[in-house]
Amino acid sequence: MNKKWTSAVAVVLPSLLAIPAYAADTHSQVSSAATLSEQDIAELKQKLIQLNQQIKLQQQTINQMAQQVLKQEALIRQSTTPTSSQQTAPPQVAQRPQTENTQQASTTQNSAERKKAPDRARSTDDVLQEAHNVFTRKFTVEPSFTYSYYSRKDLILRGFLALDAIFLGNLNLDRIRTNTTQFDLTTRYTLNDYWQFEIGLPYLYRWSQYDSVGEGNSSQRYETAKISGGQIGDMTAAVYYRLNTESYDWPDWVWNVKVRAPTGRDPFGIALETSDTGNLTYPTEMASGSGVWSVSTGFSLAKTFDPAIVFFNVNYGASFKEKFDDLSGAAGKSPGEIDLGNYFDYSLGLAFAVSERMSLSMSFNQRFYSKTKQRPEGGEWEKIPRTDTNTASLGIGATLALSPNLSMVTSIGAGLTEDSPDYQISLRFPYRF
Repeated sequence: MNKKWTSAVAVVLPSLLAIPAYAADTHSQVSSAATLSEQDIAELKQKLIQLNQQIKLQQQTINQMAQQVLKQEALIRQSTTPTSSQQTAPPQVAQRPQTENTQQASTTQNSAERKKAPDRARSTDDVLQEAHNVFTRKFTVEPSFTYSYYSRKDLILRGFLALDAIFLGNLNLDRIRTNTTQFDLTTRYTLNDYWQFEIGLPYLYRWSQYDSVGEGNSSQRYETAKISGGQIGDMTAAVYYRLNTESYDWPDWVWNVKVRAPTGRDPFGIALETSDTGNLTYPTEMASGSGVWSVSTGFSLAKTFDPAIVFFNVNYGASFKEKFDDLSGAAGKSPGEIDLGNYFDYSLGLAFAVSERMSLSMSFNQRFYSKTKQRPEGGEWEKIPRTDTNTASLGIGATLALSPNLSMVTSIGAGLTEDSPDYQISLRFPYRF
């Protein structure tokens, strides 16, 4: 570039130096114009015109060389720093559009900053991951522990009603108490800002006690049976797709598809045992799965109102029909087909950050199950009574960031319907890589 400037100066400088001398000579000639003839004046005019043309040509040459030098400088600067903007402004005529573009870019950037949703605290993200999705974590491993307690009492009448007022027969009061401990290992992989994949594998240990009044034909004594066992439950796989990224005006909107595989022990064909008095009937082993394939889909939405986040989920699930060698569990084989039915659930909640490392949350969940149907081999479909259930729970929780990568998510839920667990305690430890 120095050589170009040297060449330009070598061409232009002699002409510029010749201008003062030529002007002085012209001035001396003009000073004696009184003694010059008309022919001499005409020659001076002609020289003046030529000199003016030379000056214009030299000015054009200077402008062209300057533009070429500026273009070369811009190309060199772009090749060394592609993301940097041009520092050398073009000629004065082109400076105005560049200034306007800069002002427009600044205005757009300021508008984008105003429209950007508030940043979430890390502890709030941990809560949101349980109820919604977080696409900023490339790979997450989450071991969890859940304990639930379920108790149910049933009044069973075995007999008939005489004269519409007198009951003849046996009245049994049965009670079932179930303690379930579930260990889950969940892994999540985020492909990009729109796709996330999840796999979960549970292990269940269940301890149940069955009580029934009537031991020794006494109304004060209970017959009791205890059953316990643990094994792998039904494995799940899920895909999440972000339909809309949260902005100042719109929530974060994610669509999900989940598949549950029957990897656990199904409840069909488990042998039943009856007490000596015949008052109590109970299974001989515990089930840990549904026994059928199922699929569900739904949407989840989350909106930040700093420092709080509101989330809402809605899902619909369906089970596939499956054939089993034994449906009843009684003596002998009773082959047939089972349809567990469908379900619809929704949940809503609120999470807010107390600090960067701690947040609190509360939520409400409800699920409606349709009736289970069975069809014995060679028979017709029939609905099983008391299988259409309604579960609902109210939960509160807290999240604590233990380290830059590890967090602890706690929650306590209380059942609000007869079909729900009485209470449930959950501990989750998401670790992000």
